[in-house]
Amino acid sequence: MENEKRVLRWGGLAGILAVIAFIVDVPIYAFIDPPSTPLFTLEGLMRFTDVRLALVANTILMMMVAIFSIALILALFTILRNTSLPLALFGSVLGVLGYAFIALGDASTFVSFLPLSDLYHAPIATPDAQATVVFLWEATQGITNTVFFVGILFLMVGFMVIGVVMLEAPDFGRRLGRVSIVLGVVGILGAIASLFVFEAIGVMFPADLIFLTLFGWKVYSLSRGPRSPKT
Repeated sequence: MENEKRVLRWGGLAGILAVIAFIVDVPIYAFIDPPSTPLFTLEGLMRFTDVRLALVANTILMMMVAIFSIALILALFTILRNTSLPLALFGSVLGVLGYAFIALGDASTFVSFLPLSDLYHAPIATPDAQATVVFLWEATQGITNTVFFVGILFLMVGFMVIGVVMLEAPDFGRRLGRVSIVLGVVGILGAIASLFVFEAIGVMFPADLIFLTLFGWKVYSLSRGPRSPKT
């Protein structure tokens, strides 16, 4: 019991830390990819050397967000496995995969575009070579967007499955279960809408932040108080 409470305590705190890390990253990402000069355009390529350090900070913070968020998902699994082990396992695996894919998408923004920037700005780069780099620069965005899209789908379906388990979990109840399901549905709708208007993918961020804040605090609270009887 004490070991389980320790898992819940650290898992809950990890969810809250994930939110803090994300909030810290918001102004950094706004500097990297402002609406006036989007990163995946020619203008973004021209200023890439000016945002390298910011991209490193962004990548580190997003890795922290992913790691902390996965810790919360695992803490939720510790609780929900007592209600429905198959669904809790399925939802948790989807959540872990979702955060891993999103982190991979963030990392690829730096890792994939850095060599292209170096090629474009190389002293020996010819106009033809630079034109090819510009084409690759914009085309690579499609790969990064695909990774994000898959990660968001996995994550939001995971939220929905976890919410279904919460409906019958005595430590959460139907209200919190419905909240998790609704957050998952909103995120999925945003991901689908992003196929037509890419900016709609941003809907998943508030959904994710609400999930991390709400259930991070809930899991942490469960580690400090009496647990409901197991079923």
